[in-house]
Amino acid sequence: MQARATVSVTLDNEAEILAINRWFRRWGPRLHCSDNQGCGCCVDVWQVEAPLEAFDDLPATMRSQPVTSEHP
Repeated sequence: MQARATVSVTLDNEAEILAINRWFRRWGPRLHCSDNQGCGCCVDVWQVEAPLEAFDDLPATMRSQPVTSEHP
């Protein structure tokens, strides 16, 4: 099932950087991301559409609550 959520990373948080890099490597081909909407100096922010299980694989503090969509 596809879902949408906002994903954000605080750029001075090493744990978040490692987590998002792992997440993009694992799920990248199945993610549909907006351009980075963050400032790029302290935070990166994307609107992401992905399988619901992809969001479960990302720390909850780095994403909004996923909203499921009807299409696969």
